[in-house]
Amino acid sequence: MVSRARHSGGTMRLALLCLTVWMIVVPAMARAGPPDADSESPAVGVERVSARIVAQASDPRSLTLEAAVDEAMARNLRIVALRREFDALRHRPEQARSLAAPTFEAQIWQWPVNTANPANTTMYMLMFGQDVPGRGKRALRSSLLEMDVELAAAAIAIAARDVIDRVERVYADLFLARRELEVHHATVRLLRQLVDLSDVKYRTGRISQQDVLKAVVEVSKIQEHLIVLDEREQLAAAELNTLLDRSVADAVGPLATPAERVVLPPVSELQRLALAQQPDLKAAVLEVTRAEAALGVVRSEYRPDFSVMGGYMLMPGQRDSWMAKVGITWPTAPWTKSSVDAKAAEATASVAAARARSAAVASATREAVYTAHVRVQAASRRVSLLRTTIVPQSEQTLEVARVGYQTDQVDFLVLIDIQRLLLDTQIDYLRALNDLERARAALKRAVGTDITSVPVRETSVTPRDMGRARR
Repeated sequence: MVSRARHSGGTMRLALLCLTVWMIVVPAMARAGPPDADSESPAVGVERVSARIVAQASDPRSLTLEAAVDEAMARNLRIVALRREFDALRHRPEQARSLAAPTFEAQIWQWPVNTANPANTTMYMLMFGQDVPGRGKRALRSSLLEMDVELAAAAIAIAARDVIDRVERVYADLFLARRELEVHHATVRLLRQLVDLSDVKYRTGRISQQDVLKAVVEVSKIQEHLIVLDEREQLAAAELNTLLDRSVADAVGPLATPAERVVLPPVSELQRLALAQQPDLKAAVLEVTRAEAALGVVRSEYRPDFSVMGGYMLMPGQRDSWMAKVGITWPTAPWTKSSVDAKAAEATASVAAARARSAAVASATREAVYTAHVRVQAASRRVSLLRTTIVPQSEQTLEVARVGYQTDQVDFLVLIDIQRLLLDTQIDYLRALNDLERARAALKRAVGTDITSVPVRETSVTPRDMGRARR
């Protein structure tokens, strides 16, 4: 009789639970109206994301970070455009080394106004002229344009550095989004186990229907997170494809797991290397050299330019003759010298400004290297702490709580809170790993060259490892 009463009470509670869910869901569906033909249910969306994750994992075309960087250097449209501009600028110095085009003149003198026939004139003059810049002016102008070519090459190096930095950051973001998706899918599987467990306990009258509903709500929340993470993963993949000049919708294969730690040289050595390799600093030094070359060109304007002309005078019925003319400019004339002086003063000030900018870039480079070095070390320690201590402790706590819940020693709310804590610590680990990759990218950007050394260890926690307590 007692067991029958218990069974009857459990049946009534189950019926009450179904009625409660029906009263909540049906009005909501009525308010929402008929489903959109293009929409999909959360369950369908989750299964679609799961299918894409499985397809990505089985894709044999894995993409390492090094391969992504190499592909970006070869195909990135920004770098390709800058290389084309560089190819065009290389032809400018030769133009400055050449003389201007000569002139050819033909003159007819004493042409009578009463005839239209030029043969009736008495004097013809054929002249050939050439403008000749002052000594050294062409070489100075050519040197200035060569500085522009070197600056164009520096712009390519800066763009390459920026593209590499973006590729490394987007690669890390894509890795993070995919791993977070895997962790959340593992959490969904765990919560479904908890739903089944709570349903069994509810049927036996050991808990109320609230515990079952709370587990269902937790699953729905995770499904909402999966939608956001799926969006992040697709956008990161699209950005990476754009950087690699691929189709935006192309599939990106499995990614390599980043290493937790790398051996870094001392910060003083990195700063010394940055002062020699940083593209921004090289460009700043080239700007100083170009400003000095521009000053040399302006100062050369104090020297005169020349023009020479020679010709032949044809006089029918008289003796023909040769003609010659030489001209020289007077740049220091009282009414023009002030203009040249102003140009020289401006060029001198530009040299001082370029030197100040170069010093500022050098100072900022040293500070950026130091900051990035500190952040890499801190991120590495945080990743190690999460992997070796916090995540295992959270897994152990959840396992103990689950056993306690099965034996009615732990409340369901406590179990859910511990499950949330484990999910948070797993996400914290993945985001810390992402922060480490971004910090390494920032350090590489600050130094201006690859500073990767032999990894001390490349151990990292995969979602399968982090979910071992759940099994």
